[in-house]
Order: sequence, then C-alpha cells, then structure tokens
Amino acid sequence: MASDDEIEKLLREISAQDSQQSAPLQRKDSGSPAQRNESTSGGRIAYATMGAAIMGAGGAVSGLLLPGISMISTGIGAAVGAFVIALVSGPPRWFSR
Repeated sequence: MASDDEIEKLLREISAQDSQQSAPLQRKDSGSPAQRNESTSGGRIAYATMGAAIMGAGGAVSGLLLPGISMISTGIGAAVGAFVIALVSGPPRWFSR
C-alpha cells in the first residue's frame, strides 16, 4: 500500500499539471489576421457542374438497368439534385488546390 508521502507527492504532481494546463497559451500573432483565399463563385459552379455530370451519368446508367423507370428522367433528376446540393454546400478544400 502507498504511504501518505507518496500520495501527497502524486497529488502535488497532478495539481502542478492542472495549473499548467489551465494557464492561457502564449500564441504568436503578428497582429494582422491571416489571409484566406476566398474563392469566387467560379469554383462553386465548376464543382456543382462536375458533380451534376457525374451523378447524371450514374443516374442514366441506373435508369437503364432498372426496369420501370426512364433512363432520361433518372439522369436528369440525379443531375439536377447533385447540382443543387453541390451549389449549396460548396466545394471542399481539396478541390480548390
């Protein structure tokens, strides 16, 4: 069993670590905010168009394979849906690199 001295030592170590973590971190700020590359709507529209073309082709293929639904209406529906969702959500960061 641990002696009282060891327990007190452990409690002091824990309180020392807690006080270091609660202290505010020193950050190196240059005073001016970092510049962000805000893309214009060109990247958003290109991403939406690319997504619409890919999903439209996938919808057309699935409409071709599934019985009872039209290939054209499935492709158009998938393309419009993908375009709207991609336009609203915007491109991911890796797309603009």
